Amino acid sequence: MRILVVCSGNICRSPMVAEYLRHRAAASGLDQLLVDSAGTLGIEDQPAAPEAIETLREIGLDLSGHRSKGIAETDLLSSDVVLGMEPAHLESLDARFDRGPSARWLLRAFESGPRPDSGAPELRDPIGEPVAAYRECFRIIRPCVDHLVQYLAR
Repeated sequence: MRILVVCSGNICRSPMVAEYLRHRAAASGLDQLLVDSAGTLGIEDQPAAPEAIETLREIGLDLSGHRSKGIAETDLLSSDVVLGMEPAHLESLDARFDRGPSARWLLRAFESGPRPDSGAPELRDPIGEPVAAYRECFRIIRPCVDHLVQYLAR
């Protein structure tokens, strides 16, 4: 199974989600899960925000090798699930690409438990803010990913 995590620039939220999801999937025995991330703005080859790198380093994960990329149709066609951070991300995919996986959710659809909730709020972008905003963002990311892994393990 392949999951594509999408945000705007692929510099803050989606790289943090993707790296933590890889970690949790491996720890849960979901070895067949492939995780990738991309951004709707098409920013290419930029590192993750230093604050995102620091936030994940605090829990023992290394985001320093991440490089941003824009979304290509092949990313969607090869994915089984797409996770967006905001409704605009999923809407952008719908407008730009005719095909792709039908399983498209906002990350926060998994905030309350291991079943996707259709009334999920967006995950605010911390770009340009101090590391405290990234830590707060990750405080929201962590249970969402934990619940998503439970959902996928079923």
